[in-house]
Amino acid sequence: MASAADNGAGTRQRIVASGLRLFADNGYRGTTVGQIEEAAGLTPRAGALYRHFGSKEAVLEAAVEENVRELEAVHSAIELMPLGDLRAELTLLARWGLRVLTQQRDLRRIVIAEGDRFPDLKRHFRERIVDRAYTEARTFVGRKVETRELPELDADALAVLLTGAMLGYTLERDVFQRDPAGVDEDRFVAALVDGCMALASQPRKRDS
Repeated sequence: MASAADNGAGTRQRIVASGLRLFADNGYRGTTVGQIEEAAGLTPRAGALYRHFGSKEAVLEAAVEENVRELEAVHSAIELMPLGDLRAELTLLARWGLRVLTQQRDLRRIVIAEGDRFPDLKRHFRERIVDRAYTEARTFVGRKVETRELPELDADALAVLLTGAMLGYTLERDVFQRDPAGVDEDRFVAALVDGCMALASQPRKRDS
């Protein structure tokens, strides 16, 4: 049970986390408000959820907003770069990307399973999370091309390649509960960064 000392923000966060997990495991229709309240440590069916959210769907919308804030934190970190070391920057971004994708697991499962039922949720997830991730990756690549740390290349395509590699790695972990082909996160990040560094070592068109 939640204590009287709990603040509203903490209760709201527990409701979102509990609702997201239950929606992902049981489906939206298969999850009741009482179940969310109980999982959040609140008295079931006593109206606690409605003191913070107008509906179950509002809980989903709040989960999207939390993930948007995660991406904004990554954006802020990118703005603080460069570190002066391309390998270190790539390693940090890859680890951040995997962390964010891991945190998005339940929300991603809901969008896949319930996207047709909630088209606005699906659209918001695409526009505010998926497209934002591509934009951040493209911006980083574009800057490195401008500083000549990377050769002239298709920044959009490379952003899709890098983001897709991290998503594929995360999805296989989600589905099979194992490291893909036995490759742990350290090895995966190292290989991803090595590939980018090999690309960085290619002759520049302007130098040829």
